[in-house]
Formats: sequence, structure tokens, C-alpha cells
Amino acid sequence: MRVKRIALSCTVALLLGGIPNARVQASSCPSATPAAERCDAKAAPLDLARRADELKNLKWGMFVCWSFSTFSGREWTPGVKDVSFFKATTVDTDQWARTAKEAGMGYILFLTKHHDGFCLWDTKTTDRKVTHAPLGRDVLADVRKSCDKYGIKLALYFSEGEFKDNKDYHPGGYTPEMKKAQLKELLTQYGPIEYIWFDHAQTDGGLSHEETTAWCHQCQPGTLIGYNSGKKSGEVRIGERGRPRPIDPKSGYLAAEFTYPILPDHKGGAQWFYSLPEHDHLCLSATALYRDYAAAVKHGNIFSVDVGPDYNGKLREIDVKTLREVGAMIKNPPPAPPMPVSQDKPATASSVWDKNYDASRAFDGDELTRWGAGKGTRSGWLEVDLGSETSIASVRIVEHFRRIQDFAIEYQQGDAWKALAHGTTAGDEKVIAFAPVSARRVRLNIFKASDTPTIEEFQIFASKN
Repeated sequence: MRVKRIALSCTVALLLGGIPNARVQASSCPSATPAAERCDAKAAPLDLARRADELKNLKWGMFVCWSFSTFSGREWTPGVKDVSFFKATTVDTDQWARTAKEAGMGYILFLTKHHDGFCLWDTKTTDRKVTHAPLGRDVLADVRKSCDKYGIKLALYFSEGEFKDNKDYHPGGYTPEMKKAQLKELLTQYGPIEYIWFDHAQTDGGLSHEETTAWCHQCQPGTLIGYNSGKKSGEVRIGERGRPRPIDPKSGYLAAEFTYPILPDHKGGAQWFYSLPEHDHLCLSATALYRDYAAAVKHGNIFSVDVGPDYNGKLREIDVKTLREVGAMIKNPPPAPPMPVSQDKPATASSVWDKNYDASRAFDGDELTRWGAGKGTRSGWLEVDLGSETSIASVRIVEHFRRIQDFAIEYQQGDAWKALAHGTTAGDEKVIAFAPVSARRVRLNIFKASDTPTIEEFQIFASKN
């Protein structure tokens, strides 16, 4: 009987391909091919279209950024020589995965290495790793276990190049061979990886995108690949600070992802990583996140909202609360928002970039279109005619490019324009409520912008009474 059990275990292990966190490990069977050798043999191709459909079904996930920049308060942290700069002594990956599950997420996208070269797994390629930092733990291994515990998938972020000064920390510098060795570890020692989000900000590390994609597929054929910039390759369209939008059938991509930080714009500190304690109250609204979740599902995208664990390796309380609220909205969808009274009404503007960016684009209900002011301008106005006197009480500004620095919401009374509200930045989205007024013509008057003003949507809503 024991012999039969062993034979069955070996069969299962071979089918699992040496996944170390599977219930039965290939290493328990003497005849199984060791995981470390899997990249050296030509892998059998998989149906990547089917894999892309499986990825789309995950719908949204948590992008976890935790590294040197958590402690520097900057998005990029070059020049760190001592890995003890990463001061964390605790981490709670179960909290991350549990929160993701409560939010209705299908996966965690985990940052394994940023441009500073600090590895969040126990790599054999360099001493510049978390197991040599005060924490002394293989964080990726912990994330894998937590994902398995809560029944969610795992994807990886990987900076494919490094800062030039990192050559002083790696004997011989960061080479194509080192890049391949690191990817081999990630794809053979941590179980199934849904996709890899490659960051091209510091070049391709000497291994072209075509070569990188082929190597990853050789190591784990079912892993989908995407790059945020550089030469096009892979199956996933990556949208850094992106928005939900359809996949162009002619693009060659099989799936599309977009991501942005849960932390709104602010002064000081980072945004993709944990910022500073004084920003612990700042968070995008659950309503805004749910809106993009719903749009992602509509367009067959996946939405990776970025969160930054704090100095102790825990998610901020406000992030946990907000994500749980989104999870509740996914389970019990809220009623559709009211239709703006400005929808498809006649619109004019101070100037336009060209006919593809005319004023009507800000009133069409489509956040994939936008009004753009004339070239070289740093101010301007956008006006809508509601057709008749209408009682209004709020507006919504959608400005994904975040250029506004000073503005007012105004309505026409006789020959004069009266201000309803003033503001500085609109951010990604801004909803402004005010005491109901009767108006026919309403405008967004932008007094100052950091670049040419461009607005995706300017929506006006009627008062409830």
C-alpha cells in the first residue's frame, strides 16, 4: 500500500512541475526533475489565450510595494550600500492576503526587486537581499504561504535593470546572466506565478524583452509577461498609472492590467510606497476604487491597486478599511450613480488642442476621451449649456493628468459669472458639493495649470429636491 502511495505522490509531483508549496513536492520523489533544472529544458507550450482568460477572471488585486523606498520617503532610493537601511523587523503577510480576500481580490502583485537591486527573496545571486537585513526573512516565501492560506493567486513585479551605482554592490555588475538567474529562482521556487510586471525604467538589464519573455516561458510556461515601457513583448498590456480601457484586437495583447496608488497626491514622501505618518489619513475613496473595478470588469482588464505596507510590514488601517468597503460593494453593488444633467449638452471652451480634443469630449460620459486646451496654454475654461435653468448642487471633475493648480466652478447670472467653489488641485477625481443654485450655463475656469489643461469629464448634477 505504501508503494502505491509513493507512486501516486510522484505522479502528482511531476504534474505539479516541482512547485515547492504544492501539497506534494516533486523533491519528495527521487525520479522527479529538480525545480532548479526546469529552465534548462525546452518547455512545452501552453494555450496562452486560455491563460489570459484565467487572468482576466481574477478581476483585481493588491500591488504591494515594500522596499528601501519605504524608509527613504522617496519613490527611488539610489546609493544605499548597507541593506540594514531596510529597517523592518516584523512583517504580516497574512494581513495583506486576508485584506485582499476581504476586498474580493483575486491576487497579490508583489514587488520582488526595485531599481535599487534589493531583493525581497532569499536569492543566491547577491548579498543585497532581505535575509541579510534586520528582518532576516524570505518575504516572498511568506507571501506565497499567505496567498495559499487565503486562496488567492500570486503575481510578481520585477525591475529588469538597476541604478548604475549598483555595479559597486554586485561583483561584475548587474548582468544578463544575473537577471536570468534571478528570474529562474522566482519562477521555479515559489509556485505558480500568474504574471510578471516588468519595470523598464532602468533599461532591460542587458537581456532584451524578447529574450526575457522566452526565458520566463521556458522557466514557467503558464506565466504571462508584461512590460511598462520599452520594446513591445509579452501578452499583458501594462498600464502604469493607467485607466480601464478596451483591449485593441490588433495590439497583439491577450490581457490588460492597469495600476495606480491608493494614496492620493500629497506633498512630501512617496506615493507607490508607504509615505510618511502624517499622510496616514489620506486614501482614495472606496467609491472611486469600485468605479474603476467595475470598469475593469466591463473591459476585461485587471486592476492592481497599489498599497505600501508601513515600517512594521503592515497595511495602513485606512487602506484596510477602504478595501473592505470595496469588497462589500462588490458583493452588494450600489445603485448606479445619477446621470449628469450636463451629459451630451452643447459645450464650448476657451481653446482646443485640435478637433479630437474639443469641448464636447468632457461631457460625453467617456473617461477615455478628453478636452484639451490649445497648445502652449496654462489656463482656460470649459463651459456647458444645460439648455434651461436647472437646479444644480454638485460637480465632478475627472483630471487624470493632474495639471490644475488653481480653479473655480462658476455659473452665469445675467451677464456676470458667479463663483460656486474654488480649489487648487483636482487630482485624479474631485467631487464638489455646494448649496443648490439655478443655472443654465456652468463652467470650469482654470486660472493656472502646470501644463496644457486637459479634462476627461466635467459633470454637473441636479439637486435632489
